[in-house]
Amino acid sequence: MKKIKKIVLGVVLAFSLTGVGFILGNIEDSVKVTDNSNSTEFDLKLPGEVEKRTVTKSEVVSRIREIGELSTYCGEYNFTKTVDQSRYFLDDVKIPGTKNTISIEGTGNVKVGYEMADIKVSVEKETIYISIPEAKVTDNYIIWDSLKYDEQNNILNPIQFDQYETLIEEIEKEGLADVEKKEIYEKADENLENIISVFLSEFNGYKIKFM
Repeated sequence: MKKIKKIVLGVVLAFSLTGVGFILGNIEDSVKVTDNSNSTEFDLKLPGEVEKRTVTKSEVVSRIREIGELSTYCGEYNFTKTVDQSRYFLDDVKIPGTKNTISIEGTGNVKVGYEMADIKVSVEKETIYISIPEAKVTDNYIIWDSLKYDEQNNILNPIQFDQYETLIEEIEKEGLADVEKKEIYEKADENLENIISVFLSEFNGYKIKFM
């Protein structure tokens, strides 16, 4: 009987020690998981809190230069022009019967734009300052499909190719003056500001001010 009691007592004691070991093991594991004693940083963030990004000048410049050279506005002009040319004697006496005539009408376009590398940028606190250079003409051309022309040639004074060259130059010059009266540069500035604002919209929390 005493032998049976010893066996039972031994089994109970073994289970007890096993249980204690299991509990201690769990406590140790728990301590290892939650132990922050070796952490060198402590960052407490509230739910939904987003860390604010600091924007640098180089980031803004890099983003703007991705646009490259840009035409931001296209002005259209219409023209009708007729020129006569006669031969002259001694440079000031018109020779009768030598007149030829060219009549031409159509449409032309003037494109205005910028070189993005010329834009100046500065960043202060929460504002991005953008200084836009003066717009420049990037293209001025006649839409050839729109052309209607008439020639009155003269066997004594055939129309020469350089007459057309001079005529086209005059038309483009007059066309530029026409679209400039329609505030083409101001409209180009406005469009560029809108484009830059879209490109820099990723910089949340920063205001964009054009100078």
